Amino acid sequence: MIMPKTIANASNVFAACDRLDAAKDRWNREDVRSEVGGGGWVVIDPLIKAWRALRPLREVAPSTPTELLQQVAASLEAHIAGFTEEAEGRLSENQKIFDTTVSELSEKLAILEAELEQKTESLQASDVVNAALTEQLEQAQMELAESRTENAKLVTENDGLTGQVSRMEKEHKTAIQSIQTEQRELLKQHAQERSQAAEEHATAIAAQRKELAQQAEQAENRLMVLLDQERQEAKTAESKLSGNLEKVTQKVQAQRDTIIALETSVKELTRQNEKLDLELTARVENYTALQTSLEEQKATTASIKQEFTAYKQQHALGGELGALQDAVAGLQAQLTERKKKRRE
Repeated sequence: MIMPKTIANASNVFAACDRLDAAKDRWNREDVRSEVGGGGWVVIDPLIKAWRALRPLREVAPSTPTELLQQVAASLEAHIAGFTEEAEGRLSENQKIFDTTVSELSEKLAILEAELEQKTESLQASDVVNAALTEQLEQAQMELAESRTENAKLVTENDGLTGQVSRMEKEHKTAIQSIQTEQRELLKQHAQERSQAAEEHATAIAAQRKELAQQAEQAENRLMVLLDQERQEAKTAESKLSGNLEKVTQKVQAQRDTIIALETSVKELTRQNEKLDLELTARVENYTALQTSLEEQKATTASIKQEFTAYKQQHALGGELGALQDAVAGLQAQLTERKKKRRE
């Protein structure tokens, strides 16, 4: 909130009061405010009161220094400014409290209006429900009146039906008595027929029993004959099976002997095969040794040839036989020495 600029102060207000008082006319605070050029009543009124309080002092002591009056005016102005600030602060706080109160009241008013609207709606709904219930009640009352009328009619009809029922009960009793009489006669007749049928049934059962006994005896005889035949056939089959079993046993034994002989021959062949493998391994080793020895002999022969060639060149040997023999003897001697060295 932008506060208005303060125009009125102690010096301005005192000067305005002096001018208005010098004019010898009646004046009031409106005149002071107009003379000053504006300002709030909170500032102007206390300064006017201060000027009037200091007026007797100026009349008694007109020689009072102006500086002292200015200091007094400044002090008054400071007090008035503090009072003004305090008043404005209180006014601002009151305004805030007022605004807060107004907002709270507005919120509460809105809540109350909403509740009032809800209650109004619920009241309208209740009115609708009450109207519907009233209609249902009226309809139920009409249906009750109709049901009472129908009940009276039914009572009348029930009385007529009661008379008919009593007549029908009498007729029913008469019919039951006649039926019971007929039933007794039928029971007697049924008992006679039952006894006669029982005698006939007993005679038929005796005849059937006799016939069944004869059939059972014949069946038993046939069964014994069949059992004897089955026993003979079983004995014959058993003897045949025994012979076949003996033959099969002999064949199995022969096969077992053959298998044992084959296993023995397989073992012998395996042993011979192992022996041949060992001999072959030994021969391979001998062959390898001979091959190595042959290679060594070839190397020795080549070396001897080289030495012989060198020897011929060294001694300038010709084609004489004696010289060749001497050379061969020397070579043999060297070869013998080398073999001895290798053996060592």
